[in-house]
Amino acid sequence: MQCKPCEMIIDNDSRFCKYCGEKVVGKQPYLWDGEKLKDIFEKVRDTEYDYSSLTKAEFDEKYDLYKNYENKVLSNNDFYKILVDIIFYSGFKASTVDKYLGTIHACFSDYKVVMNYSPEIVEQIKNNPKMIKNRAKIDACVKNAYKINEILEEYDSIQSYIASYNPNASDDCLFKLKKSLEKNFSFIGCVTSYHFLTDIGLNVLKPDRVILRIFNRLGLIKNEKDLFGAVKIGRAFSVATNLPIRYIDIIFVMFGQLGLEKIESICTEKNPKCQKCGVVEDCLYVQ
Repeated sequence: MQCKPCEMIIDNDSRFCKYCGEKVVGKQPYLWDGEKLKDIFEKVRDTEYDYSSLTKAEFDEKYDLYKNYENKVLSNNDFYKILVDIIFYSGFKASTVDKYLGTIHACFSDYKVVMNYSPEIVEQIKNNPKMIKNRAKIDACVKNAYKINEILEEYDSIQSYIASYNPNASDDCLFKLKKSLEKNFSFIGCVTSYHFLTDIGLNVLKPDRVILRIFNRLGLIKNEKDLFGAVKIGRAFSVATNLPIRYIDIIFVMFGQLGLEKIESICTEKNPKCQKCGVVEDCLYVQ
């Protein structure tokens, strides 16, 4: 197992770390043990089966679609629409944004159309009562339409721009692409760039607040700000279970996110339902 303070690997039955001397608190999961990660994931999913109003067959039918997100071929406008959604969902509850999606998609459905918006039209969008009142998000969607077009002056397609970084070759290649996205696109930052990478089908988990909270409680990452650690653990879960990263992502998000229809949230930020949790024995938060 891993000592949390110094992150060194120590014997499973250790009471004190032989490297830093700190007392080992509670039972810690194996950081890279594939069987352990597989066991944790299956217990989380089994808990959702047990506390969902859906049958197991209905649950699988509804969420198995997330197993087909990787290696998607997207059009230039598909990339733009993914950027639009990420921008509006960033920092907002999903249930809040969902109410405005019709207007958002109507206003920002095509980057070529958006490029031709006059300042007056943009102002009308900002004042539309059916639009989310966030001027910075709206401005970012307009700027990103121009940026899509600018990139296409150098590359045949956005797919070619993405592929030029060979992001599946190594972590280094992936993070070069990540930095390029953050540099080029408005409102795409440290966390939202991961969201974009996930949504375009790359082998990356979204390290949002829910994922970070759950992974931290299970002792799998250093703390709730360990974005890179969460991404690595997400990949380890994918390898251990032989399941796509997007499916791993959605299962853990449902486990800890409030307000999901027909799915009971268990590992919530406040008042988690530990008595119902299938991984309670592995949880440092409980211990």
